[in-house]
Amino acid sequence: MQAQIAAASQDLSAVRARTSALPELTVVTKFFPAEDVAALYDMGVRSVGENRDQEASGKATQLSLHAHSDDPLRWSFIGQLQTNKAKSVVKYAHEVQSVDRLSLAESLSKAYLNQLKRYEAGEGPAPASLANGGLKCLIQVGLNPQAPSTAGQASLGARGGASPEDTLELAHQISRLPGLVLGGVMAVAPLDQSADVAFERLYKTAENLWGDFPEARTISAGMSSDLEAAIRWGSTNVRVGSHIMGKRPML
Repeated sequence: MQAQIAAASQDLSAVRARTSALPELTVVTKFFPAEDVAALYDMGVRSVGENRDQEASGKATQLSLHAHSDDPLRWSFIGQLQTNKAKSVVKYAHEVQSVDRLSLAESLSKAYLNQLKRYEAGEGPAPASLANGGLKCLIQVGLNPQAPSTAGQASLGARGGASPEDTLELAHQISRLPGLVLGGVMAVAPLDQSADVAFERLYKTAENLWGDFPEARTISAGMSSDLEAAIRWGSTNVRVGSHIMGKRPML
């Protein structure tokens, strides 16, 4: 997989050619047991992604003693998140890649601060992202102009995502919330459109963000089926599941 990422990054016609850094690989481990995640860690993987809090929380607890404290496993929450799960997520997640609305950002900020207070009082563990200065948040951007996503409505069958036009305002709102660190943007390409067209739109949204937040450089885009297109359009983080983990177990 690293070879495939490197090969895609060599396309000199790509936006990606503006930087020499290769995209980070986040292995999507949803539905796979903690033992598989432990094996990934032993093979050198340090970033994994989950999209269901109950599953992710359980795995993080199981693996808390497996990873070395000076070389931790980073957990990214990559799925649609209900606000009432925020207090659980801040305990294990180093970042949330799917912040698509102010109410979710506010819940994450409140949960982070409450967990920090409990830690300082000796009543609980530190937030997982404390050593990094706060919980990294990526704004999930909806990329389908024909069928715009509705933030927070994944339960109704809609893909989450703030509209590109609303991203900058949401970024300003997140930047003012204590305990949160604005990291950049994330998106999933629509199934019925060209991935290159979709990721070009994401890149332009990120460029608009950089005018006010030059440090928010993360572009999380690209999965097993479209990572080459994402890398062409500046992805700094690809989220790969099936091409590494294989077929998902039957639940």
